[in-house]
Amino acid sequence: MDFMDISRKRHTVRKYAQTPVEQEKIEKILEAGRWAPTAVNAQPQRILVLDTKENLEKVREFCTLGWQKKYADLAKESDTADHKANVFYYGAPVVMMVCYDETACWTHPESGKSSGATDATIVAVHMMMEAASLDLGTAWISYFDEEKARKLLGIPDNWQPVCMLYVGYSDEDYVPNEKLSGNRKPLSDTCYFYSIPNEK
Repeated sequence: MDFMDISRKRHTVRKYAQTPVEQEKIEKILEAGRWAPTAVNAQPQRILVLDTKENLEKVREFCTLGWQKKYADLAKESDTADHKANVFYYGAPVVMMVCYDETACWTHPESGKSSGATDATIVAVHMMMEAASLDLGTAWISYFDEEKARKLLGIPDNWQPVCMLYVGYSDEDYVPNEKLSGNRKPLSDTCYFYSIPNEK
């Protein structure tokens, strides 16, 4: 499949079928992350694969946050029946938490900035696109209670969580939110050749 076809095919899934993801596909997704570029090839990514009932319950716990109307309106799947919480776990059978090891990153010699967050983001994107090529749905989640996640999962102090990828087959009655997934601005709104645009 052409890369642009995969890019257009990929969309965020917020309701998953309770169908197990084949181990072969999980390994292909992780392998795509392994081959993602990282600064000086340091490969500081550390990926937690959460696919047991016990661990998925932990994900639900640290992804349950105080109710906010704007999120309930944006993603109705996050709204609880009593409107008392937003639950940003959507029933995915596999959750991949993407972290980076702060002790394994390249550091810019002048700015002192770590490459970790950038490296982990690139890895996560490669994994997400591989999942799409395998006809799996994903959701990129960065809104969760990090302190609670660290405690529940026993994440080492030097590992910094960046995001989670929910992975699974889309529920048959799930309809993607076109406002969030389908529209793209024209290139003329986001790309500039040779000159900086005049901002008012």
